[in-house]
Amino acid sequence: MSGTSTREALVEQGALLFARHGVGGVTVRQLHEAVGARNESALQYHFGGRGGLVAEIVRRHLEAIEARRARLVAVLAAEDRAGDLRGLVHALAAPMADDLGEPVGRAHLRLVDQLSHPSLAYRRPFRVVDAPAGTAVVRWLNDALAHLPDGVRVERLVVLRGQLVALFAMRAQLLDEAPGPGMEAGNALFVENLLDMLVAGLAAPASPATEAAAAAWEHCD
Repeated sequence: MSGTSTREALVEQGALLFARHGVGGVTVRQLHEAVGARNESALQYHFGGRGGLVAEIVRRHLEAIEARRARLVAVLAAEDRAGDLRGLVHALAAPMADDLGEPVGRAHLRLVDQLSHPSLAYRRPFRVVDAPAGTAVVRWLNDALAHLPDGVRVERLVVLRGQLVALFAMRAQLLDEAPGPGMEAGNALFVENLLDMLVAGLAAPASPATEAAAAAWEHCD
């Protein structure tokens, strides 16, 4: 196997193995065996170690998501729909949904879920790769939810991110490990229903109790 082939095989097989067994559950030997590498230092040579391979897999995944999202964002901008909540959530979700259709894409969704610490939701998004489309969607969502107290808006966007990451990973795992009759054909239903639920959650009026909790949070801050 050529150097280029070995590198690409490590990216693909690494994603599949990490998704199935977890990053810490895959040995260097297993990675080399999966790609038929005779050189036991292939992983080190190409990526500097397991951490470098994981970073490369995630980088490629996020860049592919951003490229798909950019096309959707361009349509939203051209149609002056920056305030369309369903359109904005669709622009976040649809590029992820595209990965449900093939094994490596599903592995990417599962791996991102494994690596996604909850604290990341409270930080500036899209820092791993340059993602102007994703950043635009988040900015438009903030504007669309500007009528909500600041704390409520923050928490709703945190929940939105968590649900997208976790539920797409869950769907990917089901397709990989327990594909029932019609499961893959039901992906469209899964996505459209998910959009309905996420938009309803974002658009729900804040209750008096929530507004009081937000006011107390802002006072403490």
